[in-house]
Amino acid sequence: MNNNFLNKIIILIVENSQIDRKILVDALKKYFPNILEASNGEEGYEIYKENKNIDIIISDLNVEKLSGINFLKLIRASNLNIPFIVTTARIEVDTMIEAINLNVSSYIPKPIDIGILLQKIDSLCENKHFESRLEEKRKEIAYLLEAVDVAALIFRMNAKGEISYMNTAMCEVSGYDKEEITSLNFDDIIHPEIPKKYINRTWDELKNGKLWKGNTKFITKEGETFYLNNTIFKTNMEDFITIAFLTTKENLEKRDFQRKVILKFQESNKREFELKTQNSELEEKFEKLKNLYEGTLNALKVLKDKNISNVRQLNHYELQGDNLTQKYEKFMNSKKEEVEVYIKSLNIEKKKNEKLIFKYDELLELVNNLKEKNTNLEEEIKNKNIKINDLNEILLNKENEKSKKGLFDFNKK
Repeated sequence: MNNNFLNKIIILIVENSQIDRKILVDALKKYFPNILEASNGEEGYEIYKENKNIDIIISDLNVEKLSGINFLKLIRASNLNIPFIVTTARIEVDTMIEAINLNVSSYIPKPIDIGILLQKIDSLCENKHFESRLEEKRKEIAYLLEAVDVAALIFRMNAKGEISYMNTAMCEVSGYDKEEITSLNFDDIIHPEIPKKYINRTWDELKNGKLWKGNTKFITKEGETFYLNNTIFKTNMEDFITIAFLTTKENLEKRDFQRKVILKFQESNKREFELKTQNSELEEKFEKLKNLYEGTLNALKVLKDKNISNVRQLNHYELQGDNLTQKYEKFMNSKKEEVEVYIKSLNIEKKKNEKLIFKYDELLELVNNLKEKNTNLEEEIKNKNIKINDLNEILLNKENEKSKKGLFDFNKK
């Protein structure tokens, strides 16, 4: 797929959340310029009715006003094939089955992985691209058929042999009217003498995509025999075209023209194959470049986020540093004041202590004097006690003498 094709893709996004919707739109617009958006199911359906050329719809199942499943039903009522991707944070089994029955293209859970969503869209775009190329091929074949219509006998049939088209020359030779064509089968015009095994073998080759060429015996409506030099090829899953010329000398020139037409068709197919191969290689290179680009963007985003985080952290640290400096200065001033007060207090206490020391010396001297006096007093008391004891002893002796003297006097009487 080239950018010209992607630029033509129109995507409708239906999402309640403005934030989620913006994320989806911003992500997809890098690859698909034509994005339509709606905030609810009703708005989405109105946009669809006004833009029937929408290629892909992405809708949340839980949108407001008109649910995603009902929105899908309305879309399928008018278009059975438009790709429809549903997104939701949660989904019931019954709802999922109903969505599958409505031919939903894909389901992506929330939170949406943009990478997975792009893969789904890429797959849908690839299918549409091949459909577009196929349509171009059909137009090319139609042009070629128109070119050979005047010179060749042409008829178209499906895999069941049901004939859907005969050109004028084929109708004239076979004897059938245009109105009778759609009721004809290949078996009605092929001669009954042709063995079935040859017919079946030819069908097998055609269904496998091979080109078949050869002379064949046919029969007219009236039962007359005629011969055709045929080239039969497959155009799509259910469509086969026969280009034939009558095998008469008069038709040698027409047969040569047939050969040129077939060669041109083969060259066209070869060119298309080469273009597809080149396109696949370019897509692969583009995918690698896209992955590299996205990886670079992600790395830059991570670095940017990390840088923002570091700046915020640095600012935070600077703010904390300023706060700590202020707190430290305040703390130091407070402590300085406390120290000054403490020093003043120490000086006062020092003076008090000096006075106390002086008084202590005086008291110590007084105490020593008192001790000395006390010692002298104790010595004096001790001496006096000795004297008292001596006096007591003298008195006691005198008392004893008196007692003894009285006893002697009593005995004398």
